[in-house]
Amino acid sequence: MVEASGERAVGLGGSARNVATGDGATQIDMRIEQATVLPAEAFAPVGDLPERLLRVPSRTGLFVGRERELGLLDEAVGAPGRPAVVAVHGLGGIGKSTLVAQWVRRNAADANPVWWITADSPAAIDTGLTELAMAMEPALADALPPHVLRERVLRWLASHDGWLLVLDNVSEPADVEPLLERAPNGRFLITSRRATGWHGADTVVDVDVLDAAHAVELFERVCPAGGVRVPELVAELGNLPLAVEQAAAFCRESATSAERYLDLLAAYPADMFAVSAEGGDPQRTVARVWRVTLDRLEEGDLTAVVLLSVLAWYAPDAIPRGMLEASAQPVVLARGLGRLAAHSMISLHGDAVSVHRLVQAVVRTPTGTEQAEAEFIALTRNQAIRLLHAALPADHEDVGALPVWRALLPHVQAVIGHVPPEDDTDELGRMANEAGMFLFGQKDVREAVRLLERAHGVAVRFLGPEHHSALVVASNLALAYAEAGDTGRSLGLMRWVREVGERVLGANTPEYAVLLGNLGSVHYAADDLDTATELHARAVEILRHTVGRDDPRTFRARGNLLNDLITAGEGAHAVPVLEEYLKDCVRRHGEDHPATLQARNNLAGAYQSSGDLEQAIDLLRRNVADRERLLGPDHPQTSLSLNNLGGALLRAGRAAEAVTVVERALEAYERSLGADHPHCRKVRDNLEDARRVVREGTAPPE
Repeated sequence: MVEASGERAVGLGGSARNVATGDGATQIDMRIEQATVLPAEAFAPVGDLPERLLRVPSRTGLFVGRERELGLLDEAVGAPGRPAVVAVHGLGGIGKSTLVAQWVRRNAADANPVWWITADSPAAIDTGLTELAMAMEPALADALPPHVLRERVLRWLASHDGWLLVLDNVSEPADVEPLLERAPNGRFLITSRRATGWHGADTVVDVDVLDAAHAVELFERVCPAGGVRVPELVAELGNLPLAVEQAAAFCRESATSAERYLDLLAAYPADMFAVSAEGGDPQRTVARVWRVTLDRLEEGDLTAVVLLSVLAWYAPDAIPRGMLEASAQPVVLARGLGRLAAHSMISLHGDAVSVHRLVQAVVRTPTGTEQAEAEFIALTRNQAIRLLHAALPADHEDVGALPVWRALLPHVQAVIGHVPPEDDTDELGRMANEAGMFLFGQKDVREAVRLLERAHGVAVRFLGPEHHSALVVASNLALAYAEAGDTGRSLGLMRWVREVGERVLGANTPEYAVLLGNLGSVHYAADDLDTATELHARAVEILRHTVGRDDPRTFRARGNLLNDLITAGEGAHAVPVLEEYLKDCVRRHGEDHPATLQARNNLAGAYQSSGDLEQAIDLLRRNVADRERLLGPDHPQTSLSLNNLGGALLRAGRAAEAVTVVERALEAYERSLGADHPHCRKVRDNLEDARRVVREGTAPPE
């Protein structure tokens, strides 16, 4: 029996649910249904780890190359005990996570813990830290709430070194800054598409695409039977690891060759960018990986998205930044390019912009049938054409504009290649004509023909076949056919142009005279010298009476006529006229203009015909030097000057020197035009003549 100890005390001999005592006492009814007894570990800080903790993605066996990047990580991350924050950034699908996982497996044996955290959001980072805390203290996994577990692990990280955390796929540098500040004693490896904002990092490593050999190796590890066009396929995919692996998996699963995959990629780009092999992760295709970044860029200001859609139509590398300045105010342009670079969608190198070719292809390709998407792509495509056309030099013969032409020509060719003919615009046609004539002047006749054929098709479609501009493009195309050795097609087209031009333009107009001159040049290429001379003479006469002596069209026609006279062996009688013409060219165009260089070449031929070989040789040596300086040693015009110099040396009795010079001409011609080009055959004959003179000691041929 239990007795109470006081007047109003209550004695309990067992459990009681309700007890009240004393005057005015308040009765409290309390019942404990469940209680958690915390283990002793919860009342002490986290201690030393009983065993090594390691969480890294499983080995795939598909790692190739990357020796440079692995070396950079060796230097940057260092050994346990030395704090380090290293950010690894690059385009989505470029292999950042694979690289870091490979390095960790090779080099983190002495670190503890080694913990991989998916870090694409603050919530994901919290989850990763909670999971680390649970692994470090399993007894507390169910005993403490997540925020308490995270706080315990953060305190442990802050007071220890020797650990390594990988924060994978960080979206924003600000998301990881609190963690970096709380735990300064260990090592962090961060992967991200963000190229900027890593002010708290000790080292930033930029990951680029694989080199060609390793891209092929990656493909063939997945699909050993891809066929002979695997190198071409991986190049088309821009050596991007994700795209190469995606294509190889598809080829292996479906028994598709690289050649067939290229055909499918050209015909069905949207489908091929999105397809994954059976069992593959549909979220890890190039289309889905970049869609995440594009969606983020579309939040707020759309300048970056519009810029990327414009850039998608150009060649991948060396896009001049200045060309884009007409599209937006400088500050807006800089901000837009900066956002794209920050998300690794482009690279900025001084005044040039680069975009991965597969990013361009995905951005250019509609993902569905929505009208709004198709209209946006068309608008940005036409803007790309306008910006590029506006940046082209006004005169395709201006030697001073050669650097600009050479910088922009790859982008002209890319745009024309990307735009299907059914989407052609009048401006694209005019751009193709101008670029085609530049290439014609540079003697790149194959590409000139391709561009001029496209330009002619556009002109006929938008203006009609008998419009003056369409006739001009047709005559330009005929000249290119002639230079390419396709005399029959050239003459047929040019005769039609003359017939229509006389009827539409009038027989005594400067426009018709230009067409006559072009027809004369076609006959010259066909070795019909009499007709060429007649037509060129008529063109000169019309132009002198209509536009005057100093008009560029008159200069060109005079030069053509004088060239006919030299070829006909009348150069000796034409020396005074050619000397006057050369002075006019220098006065009108300057020393380095193509017309001046051609006039000097023709005057050298006239001196040679008149027997003044030393004057001819001096002029030709100067022409060789000028053309090498202006055009390069392999340019066909430089080769022409070398060939002519060789001929003059041979006539002067210096056969051995002539052989050396003509050999140089032939080698350069073969490199630039191909061994089967008609020019190469002629120079080969000249070389044989010179060698025969050296061999036999005979007189040089006349």
